[in-house]
Amino acid sequence: MASTSSSLLLCLVCSFLTNPSTSNPLADVCAKSKNPKFCLSVLYDYQSLNLHDLTETTINLAAANASATATKINLLLNQTSDPKLEVIYNLCTTNYNGAVRNLGNAEQFLNMGQYQNLNTAAIIVVKDAFNCEAAFEVTPGYVSTISKENDDLQNLAGIVVAAATLLSTSH
Repeated sequence: MASTSSSLLLCLVCSFLTNPSTSNPLADVCAKSKNPKFCLSVLYDYQSLNLHDLTETTINLAAANASATATKINLLLNQTSDPKLEVIYNLCTTNYNGAVRNLGNAEQFLNMGQYQNLNTAAIIVVKDAFNCEAAFEVTPGYVSTISKENDDLQNLAGIVVAAATLLSTSH
């Protein structure tokens, strides 16, 4: 069953990416994203949205991800007595608080038509998630407990970057 689902998703990815057009914002955005398969799997239910609404939906999904991850990080921080993990989790808390703030700014920039500022805010969010993950990698003997969350936020913010690029070239 999982193989069938994967095959179906792969077929959808291929069909969307081989036929990008201005009449299909989802295909256009996903084709420009760093992870088209992730993009299509997350946004497939929103394929009828125009580019602005698709971008806003992605910002909201990224903000929900960042908020949930910030909560998880705080729980992990409260449960550890390891000083090195405390440093990592505190850094990640700073990164994720920044990501939540920048996603709020991103939505405002979108609604004001400030697409370059939207792009910049989304790039910073990608870096926030990357920097959180990197904190684990540079600490010998520690493996990230939130790799999936960091990857998901990087991918979601990357979709916003792709959408912002399309928005800036279409106006």
